Amino acid sequence: MDILIRQELTEEYNTTEEVVKKAFLNEEYSDKKEHLLVNRIRKSDAFIPELSLVALNQDKDIVGHILLSKIKIVDGDKTVNSLALAPVAVVPEHQKKGMGSM
Repeated sequence: MDILIRQELTEEYNTTEEVVKKAFLNEEYSDKKEHLLVNRIRKSDAFIPELSLVALNQDKDIVGHILLSKIKIVDGDKTVNSLALAPVAVVPEHQKKGMGSM
């Protein structure tokens, strides 16, 4: 499978959200709002554009998306900055082929 992974471009935001929506459309344990989560993260201080990545197929169509965003882990008086991975999205026709692992 020839897949190119690169940083998402601003002008691809709507397309990427559609990919995320399709990826979770038939998932039993989904609220079907993962694309809205991506949208909210992008509008927050937690968004790191360099860690919003898309996967392109041979035709240069976006067929996957992954997003890492800033989080703080708090344990009593201890705070650690970290990253959250969510969501990982692959369109149904490319799922179960190893793209998410890439």
